[in-house]
Amino acid sequence: MFSGLLRGMADSAGPFRTQQPLDGWRSVLSSLLPIVLFAALAAPAPAAAPSKAPGKPLPAPTAAASEASPKMAEPTGMGPGNTIWATSVEDAIQRAGREGKFVFFEFTKKECGNCQRMDGLLYPAFDFEALLVPMVPVKVLFESPWGKDLASRYNVEDAPAVLVTTPEGRLVFLANGFFNQGDFFRHANAAVAGYRKFAREIEAQDVAKLSAKDAFDTGNELYHRADPQAAIPRLKRAASAPGTAGSQREDALELLAAAQLDIGQTAPSRQTIEQLLTTTKDRARRERAEIFRAQIPLAENRPVEALALFRKFQKEHPTSPHIARVNELVHRLEERVKTP
Repeated sequence: MFSGLLRGMADSAGPFRTQQPLDGWRSVLSSLLPIVLFAALAAPAPAAAPSKAPGKPLPAPTAAASEASPKMAEPTGMGPGNTIWATSVEDAIQRAGREGKFVFFEFTKKECGNCQRMDGLLYPAFDFEALLVPMVPVKVLFESPWGKDLASRYNVEDAPAVLVTTPEGRLVFLANGFFNQGDFFRHANAAVAGYRKFAREIEAQDVAKLSAKDAFDTGNELYHRADPQAAIPRLKRAASAPGTAGSQREDALELLAAAQLDIGQTAPSRQTIEQLLTTTKDRARRERAEIFRAQIPLAENRPVEALALFRKFQKEHPTSPHIARVNELVHRLEERVKTP
């Protein structure tokens, strides 16, 4: 439920929106307010977030795979870009894992004129064939279970869109919408090159020896690339490295708590946020942390405890800039738990 909801990395450069970490990090706890708190109330009980641990491919949604992927070619035939397109998302992920390639997800919709326009401009281009050499492409219906799952996780807004990830689910490139092929190929190729450089940097790291700044920078980017599992040890290092400044340490704790919750580690997330609350002198950060702490019970399906914490926030911070949203959340929780 909380997967994919904490990343606001849209790059507005160019005629279409691309997503390439990072254009400037903003507080993760602050971004929780308009999205995660209300998303947590959208269903009777919290759903498990997709696994993001390295080495574990993206899990399949519960619905049938046949609903997700329009057929591009026979299993042994060539598709656009002079390459073999996967016949399902599962097939694409498995093949990419075996062949050491990226996964190229093309989001489409039925009767989508812009999708057809994008295909008409991309498919005949030699640059498209070259782009797909290190990738396994697959088409995904935006309205399908797989489409909805990927859209939620990676902030895919609508079709047409192109998403490129590793087989394990780490974000490489995202383009929401399409306007011209030149800018698309320029952004996509730059993103792939940037990711390869970043991956080499990560592989060469000895986390225990990183400076606080390097640990935070790489942990931050890994988190925003949808890999909180790999981000966590780096954020722990950033929070505890010798010479870490107070504000830098608190930035690391904020992001660490979010990463832990994102993979379902509620107890460690609670411990991290409590650690932050005992040390921070920053009023705005404290308010964010208290709201974050209150939402952890929602991930554990304990709305009564969450309601008590949000009511406490109402009482202690009546003039908070977040009070209107908290008031609405309290109202929704009261309707759910039916308590006075």
